[in-house]
Amino acid sequence: MCGVKKVGHIRAERDILVEADSLWVVKMFYSFQDKLNLYLIMEFLPGGDMMTLLMKKDTLTEEETQFYIAETVLAIDSIHRLGFIHRDIKPDNLLLDSKGHVKLSDFGLCTGLKKAHRTDYYRNLNHSLPSDVDFQNMNSKRKAETWKRNRRQLAFSTVGTPDYIAPEVFLQTGYNKLCDWWSLGVIMYEMLIGYPPFCSEAPQETYKKVMNWKETLTFPPEVPISEKAKDLILRFCCDWEQRVGASGVEEIKTNPFFEGVDWEHIRERPAAIPIEIKSIDDTSNFDEFPDSDILKPMGVACNHPDSDFKNKDWVFINYTYKRFEGLTARGAMPTFSKPRK
Repeated sequence: MCGVKKVGHIRAERDILVEADSLWVVKMFYSFQDKLNLYLIMEFLPGGDMMTLLMKKDTLTEEETQFYIAETVLAIDSIHRLGFIHRDIKPDNLLLDSKGHVKLSDFGLCTGLKKAHRTDYYRNLNHSLPSDVDFQNMNSKRKAETWKRNRRQLAFSTVGTPDYIAPEVFLQTGYNKLCDWWSLGVIMYEMLIGYPPFCSEAPQETYKKVMNWKETLTFPPEVPISEKAKDLILRFCCDWEQRVGASGVEEIKTNPFFEGVDWEHIRERPAAIPIEIKSIDDTSNFDEFPDSDILKPMGVACNHPDSDFKNKDWVFINYTYKRFEGLTARGAMPTFSKPRK
């Protein structure tokens, strides 16, 4: 059955969204089904996503990076405590609320249907690849421009990007929650340098660089960053046995890069970059969504004949969910900053 893996990813998405009652996870208010699809009614976060924010900026300052990485540490830890591994931490899945604070999204539904989790796709190096020599000879500014030019297409393609996937996930010999910390190190590098450390013109080339990270993970001298920042990136992006966080999240929190972070109240403090929102349904902080196969109806049963759906035993039976507070939430509506003149 070609739909089995897809159903598994969707079940994982629905289950974690129900179980996670956290400020760090995008809230699901309802789920319901018909004979073809499972529908998830999600919290809307008008601040956009980290991918769009990074596309707008050349790089982030170390202070801004400290804030977003610290909040993402707490977000990742919140799902680890539930016993889940995200496995697809990337800027696209870091959403920003109306005040600019981080929330994790996408626990297997969308990217679970892409080739991003079919790691054999990236290992298939039999077909000819475009030369990566020209890309490697670019200076940091041109690399960043090339990366951002291709980034929208990668984000919405059915291929996805392997840039943030930990090498042990590719090996398929087993991995644990530490793979999420590798991904966070890649994001931190991208925030400070302007592009991720293993980016290439082709996904297969990126895969080769990830697997050969001991040689390919380098820092361009023309983009200076502090030794504290560089050290933390290298503590995230290393062999999983030595990776920071192996002994618990406190090991990450006490890293010198996070000096001065108020972990207990970080979400109550102003965000590093203020979010400008004009109305409750303002979508201006999101990148424009291009025409894509993702927008087409997504039946989980692939090519099964219609007769398969005539019985009542749907694949998502009993997956209807209602978060009561979604209908009865009280309190003041969120305040939005006025647009600048």
